[in-house]
Amino acid sequence: MNFFDAELHPLPLRQGDLDDLRFFGVAGALAPADDAVTPATREALRRAWDALAPGATQRLRRAGIAGFAAVGIHPRCIPWRGFEALLAELPDFLGRRHVLAMGAIGLEEGGAREEAVFVRQLELARELRLRVLVHTPWRRKERITRRVLTLLREHEIEPRLALVTRADARTVRMIRACGYAAGLSLSAGEGDAIDDAVQLVRSLGPGGLVLGSGAGDGAGDLLSLPRAAGRMAKAGLSQAVIRRVCCTNALQFLGLDESIVKSGRSEAGSGASVRGGGTT
Repeated sequence: MNFFDAELHPLPLRQGDLDDLRFFGVAGALAPADDAVTPATREALRRAWDALAPGATQRLRRAGIAGFAAVGIHPRCIPWRGFEALLAELPDFLGRRHVLAMGAIGLEEGGAREEAVFVRQLELARELRLRVLVHTPWRRKERITRRVLTLLREHEIEPRLALVTRADARTVRMIRACGYAAGLSLSAGEGDAIDDAVQLVRSLGPGGLVLGSGAGDGAGDLLSLPRAAGRMAKAGLSQAVIRRVCCTNALQFLGLDESIVKSGRSEAGSGASVRGGGTT
């Protein structure tokens, strides 16, 4: 079975790490903008977006992994100066090849400044009819997730175009009840994140659930996606269910055809089959 990692941070990874991912079945991945930009200046953020697209996507494709990116202003990387100019430049980066979404955007601590930046990006995403990856924090998760969902609804983001990441047992039901996809991180939070994800898939079913390793971000587990698939199989879940949460749900959210994870290295490096709206 081939996997699509919905949250991979490839820039810190070694070539051997990428080779291991491909060997264990990770055939595609989405690399989102994250909070690893210090200091968070306009220039540093632009360099980080350049590093993702084309940098990270090309590196993944050379390793035989169909690589895609999302770019946006993470709530922990809001610049104190130059925000308006950066926002004006964002559509150019979103229009680059293999950039499929805006993100990760969202809320970390909450408050007026974070909400204003989040809303401005949601308005841009709605105008461009782009998919959005929406960040939620580990602390005060329920309260801030509710606020994130309220803002998504208020700004009329179509449910099929939003993936709310770092969901857990406290928030996954409210996310799905609003019609949005819920991203489960396999290597963050407290306890055994893989086991938690397996239990949620068992209890809720695969609909609207998308798995991402978080590898490359701190202590992220490089092989957590194939590990999760193995645990789900041991727990008696069907191959169809495993395929949905480990691959096809992410592809459907991104508007990608499943053939991108079945193609060889040469096809992965020459573009992807895309369906639906969005930028490729």
